[in-house]
Amino acid sequence: MILYILANPQAGRHGAEHIISEIQQSYPQLKTKVYLTSGLDDEKNQIEAILEIFTAEDRFLILGGDGTLSKSLAFWPVHLPFAYYPTGSGNDFAKSMAIHKLEHVLEAILADKQKSIFVLHSCLGVVMNTMDIGFVSQVIAHATNSNLKSFLNSIKLGKLTYLIFAIRSLLSHQSFDVRLEVDGKSHKVENLFFFSIVNNTYFGGGIMIWPEAKATQEGMDIVYIKNGPLHRRILALLDLLLKRHKQSSHLHHLAGKNTTVSLDQLTLIQLDGEMSSAQKLTLICQERFIYQ
Repeated sequence: MILYILANPQAGRHGAEHIISEIQQSYPQLKTKVYLTSGLDDEKNQIEAILEIFTAEDRFLILGGDGTLSKSLAFWPVHLPFAYYPTGSGNDFAKSMAIHKLEHVLEAILADKQKSIFVLHSCLGVVMNTMDIGFVSQVIAHATNSNLKSFLNSIKLGKLTYLIFAIRSLLSHQSFDVRLEVDGKSHKVENLFFFSIVNNTYFGGGIMIWPEAKATQEGMDIVYIKNGPLHRRILALLDLLLKRHKQSSHLHHLAGKNTTVSLDQLTLIQLDGEMSSAQKLTLICQERFIYQ
């Protein structure tokens, strides 16, 4: 058995290579082959190289953040299980799945202990946590392309970037409309400020997006907030932060297993921290298997 490790050395605090060294020292019985991503969207190239020599007895481990995980699974075959250990900054999937200790992940690999989970598959890729339109996508797009983020990261205050751009988007956000088909039923939701389709409990570095959303169950949750006066938008976001989802009059919720989203124009979309754009998008539940 060979443990193939796909790692993003730039994720989070750049700790992936230290973890690889720890695995090799603590588990000498595991023969490892390491593939490091270099540059944007290199996961595809690395996985293609792994699959050329991967056998049924081998194991696959991903080290990185939520974006690395979702981009990797877009190219990793559905029938092959995977293991994951977080090295990113937000690590929402790991938090939702209670993946905390490296030794637990490696013990599951050695014991071939697998768990069924569901991801959301789309033409834009795999969603592990959330797909966002509106407020969240604007915040992440501005932060990702900002020189401010690089500066704040250099002084270990990187998370302030998102707060600063959240305030900016909160003050200047434009409304939008979405047409939905959820499990065959049509819905039109208009004048929106915030729209998310979620597959797991958390997003944004640990903010609870919907309390009952879990990757271990087949389905997706749709959470949206109507546009309105500034104070109403602030109250809605506070309901999210303070976990008042079920009591809130500002948070709206739908649930299903298959969802098609249609927009009036090509629109910026965020998937697990990665930016894309689309005018129409279909998400379906797809079963995967994780060592845990």
